[in-house]
Amino acid sequence: MARDAQSLRPTSSDCEPMSAIPASCPGAESPGDADGAATVIPSAAVMRAERLVDAFEAGRRRRSVQDAAEIRLMAAAAASVARPPHASPEQTRRAELDRRALIADLATSSRVSEWTITRVMSEAADLCARFAGGVDALERGDISRQHLSAIHDAGDPIDDDAARAEFVTIALDRAAGLTPGRLAPVLRVIAERFLERSLDERHQDAAARRRVEVVDLPDDMAALTAILPATLAHGIGDRLTQQARSVIETRERGAEGSGGRDAGADDSGDRDAGADDSGDRDAGDARSLAQLRADILTDLLLTAGPDRCVGGDGLGAIRATVQVTVPVLAMTGVSGEPCLLAGYGPIDPGTARTLAAGAAGWERVMTSPVTGSVLAVDRYRPGPALQRFLAARDEHCRFPGCRRPVWRSDIDHTIDAALGGPTHHANLAHLCRRHHTLKGVTAWTVEQVSPGVLVWTSPTGRKHTDRPEPVVRFVSDDATARLRTMMREPWLFAGDDPPDTGPPPF
Repeated sequence: MARDAQSLRPTSSDCEPMSAIPASCPGAESPGDADGAATVIPSAAVMRAERLVDAFEAGRRRRSVQDAAEIRLMAAAAASVARPPHASPEQTRRAELDRRALIADLATSSRVSEWTITRVMSEAADLCARFAGGVDALERGDISRQHLSAIHDAGDPIDDDAARAEFVTIALDRAAGLTPGRLAPVLRVIAERFLERSLDERHQDAAARRRVEVVDLPDDMAALTAILPATLAHGIGDRLTQQARSVIETRERGAEGSGGRDAGADDSGDRDAGADDSGDRDAGDARSLAQLRADILTDLLLTAGPDRCVGGDGLGAIRATVQVTVPVLAMTGVSGEPCLLAGYGPIDPGTARTLAAGAAGWERVMTSPVTGSVLAVDRYRPGPALQRFLAARDEHCRFPGCRRPVWRSDIDHTIDAALGGPTHHANLAHLCRRHHTLKGVTAWTVEQVSPGVLVWTSPTGRKHTDRPEPVVRFVSDDATARLRTMMREPWLFAGDDPPDTGPPPF
């Protein structure tokens, strides 16, 4: 994890022993130096946190070194029992028996299945052969094992060695500032420019393999897995979340409405006011969001769609929300630029065009032809322009590593409005409730050093930069850049002021 050179670090020359500082004291000041300036001494809590974070970072680096060593070891194991080139049938049989014996030995010594060892050996051999730069970065502690897995998954379909090496170089650069969860969709987009088969062709093959699977689990449970096109899967997930939240909101409203009753009164706050007694749910319903999503999915599939949601809102009134970015040249069929599903990555242009054609409204997002960063947004139907601009720019909560989508986040003033912070895109960003609270009531601070670029400072002084994802996600395409230059679109203006920046609705 990168650390700013100015991070606050206590040393023996500028602070007292920890025992001399009360744990409840937020900080202390020394009498001052020769110039009379006071020296801020970190509190005991900050010093403890500093030691813990230092130890955690050191442990993660050691683990990365160990993971790289294990990958190299397993690759060597695979090579030691590989079939010799031009092997005779007897040599092939002998090599296969040696491979099975070694796999069995490794599996029993580590108490894992032989299938697991086979998969690990195969993956390790591929990483060392085709992703050597990633393994080297892991050994240096520059990335984690999860980062390397994301790079391997995205780059695996790239057959050309030179193209794959270029992809790994770009991927490692992106990995320096992203969590594995954010890195994966970024790399899927970048990998597109190195693949010989188009996304349309690959999507058709993959869609033909769509299926539903049931896997038995312990304790009388089972897992139901649906392999679907990404837009459908994300839409289903979002719709289930909306329905589950409607149940929770109705339950909470009912609980508030029953708060003034006599202690002995029958509590039916969970009851839908428009439903008869036979449709009432138990007043003690305390199901979590995850449990409700599972229950509603079961209800929908087994009953072919109930007329009313258990929370009291009609299911027909709830629509899934997905955010898809379609380049204008891809919309017209001129360019093969990938279309993007927020939080996932590239989707085929045909699906994206179908979604755009059926949308009640869509925004035109003006981006830099060089960096891909959002410059401005407009819409063919009127609406709050600034809110649309921020949604297109941010896509999710802007705390480093958080992926909660913008429609489940708040628009926050980086500098509070009460302190004079302007309601302007250079002082606004989306934060989910968890990180909005973290910013407001803890020692975490954030500065928007340029429009959309947030620098967060932890209580221990570490700085973490979070940039709008389009800036780090898009890779310049020469052919597309030439087309954009020829078009000379008048809306490619500087991003200092998006159009119609009225106050957002909050």
